[in-house]
Amino acid sequence: MAPLGEWRLEREPALDGYTVEWAQPDRLILSRRNALYETAEPGAPVRPLGRFAAPPLQRAVAQLRAGQRLLRFSFYNVVKLPGGEFFLSFGKHAGVMREGGVQPLDGMLRPTRILRNAAALDDAGDVYFGEYLPNEERGPMHVYRLPAGTSRVEVAYRFEAGEIRHVHGIYRDPFDGSLWCATGDRPSECRILRSVDGFRTVEIIGQGDETWRCVSMVFTPDAIYYGSDAEFRMNHLYRLARRGGRRDVLTEVEGPVYYSTTSGSDLFFGVTAELCPSQTEPSGVVWHVGSDGVPSRVAALPKDPLPVRYFLPGTINFPGGPGVPGDVYFHGVALSGGDAHVLRLRRGAV
Repeated sequence: MAPLGEWRLEREPALDGYTVEWAQPDRLILSRRNALYETAEPGAPVRPLGRFAAPPLQRAVAQLRAGQRLLRFSFYNVVKLPGGEFFLSFGKHAGVMREGGVQPLDGMLRPTRILRNAAALDDAGDVYFGEYLPNEERGPMHVYRLPAGTSRVEVAYRFEAGEIRHVHGIYRDPFDGSLWCATGDRPSECRILRSVDGFRTVEIIGQGDETWRCVSMVFTPDAIYYGSDAEFRMNHLYRLARRGGRRDVLTEVEGPVYYSTTSGSDLFFGVTAELCPSQTEPSGVVWHVGSDGVPSRVAALPKDPLPVRYFLPGTINFPGGPGVPGDVYFHGVALSGGDAHVLRLRRGAV
């Protein structure tokens, strides 16, 4: 694959068939269907960690990649907890993995999906996540707290009927420990909120139209960055200044942004090939914003031919964790050349 500016896109053939769920120096947590593994680096020995229980018929269908996508048979969140445990979400189920076994969560009002890397670990070791359900009837939606060392959740915050469709994600600001919440989907339901007290109270940062509709966000000492997830208007990358709250548009992008990540002072945003009215290019695209604040497009993979409704939009999925300096792992879903492959952006590679 050709170099794109200072970053080069490479495929990791040693990890074909795996997804990198968590990345840190000298440790990668990998998934393959409903099982988790770990390795020190690509090409090093792979050790099994455990698996999420799944019915035999689903396991059989998911042996085919198309079947896996059809069933949404995959991990969405793998969060390393204090003490070596993991918070996991798989499909519409969640649990805590201890010593290779997964303890399902108690206390949830109903099964729910949690979008990828949309569960936040706070300074006390508690995990927060929101309900992501179709909710066409616009009933109440909830933010849950999983207290450290337990497997029983409690409702941390309730959105009343008619307020929002669903919660896109909860994110921890590593610079002040606050928790940020993103919701959607209609213009009046698009909100970015912030809580400094575990959702006992919330502050609305912005709301009211699709420029405030986002799925994920990343943080720097000076600002909060996100890409809009707009269905009907052009999408952009935004910067919210910590001092004064000014919001600036950095650049227009080709479609909705679902997921984002950081590598040191480098920020990355994945444009999804959702094929919605706002889409200008049917590709999954990675955008980079460096310490100079200048955005640049660093990779693009076209949507594959399978229909979005059944086999998922073309998505750029980043791992959780602190990352590996100078490298950014990701895998593409429903993208030609990226589906079921681990890809890596490397700085300065030749």
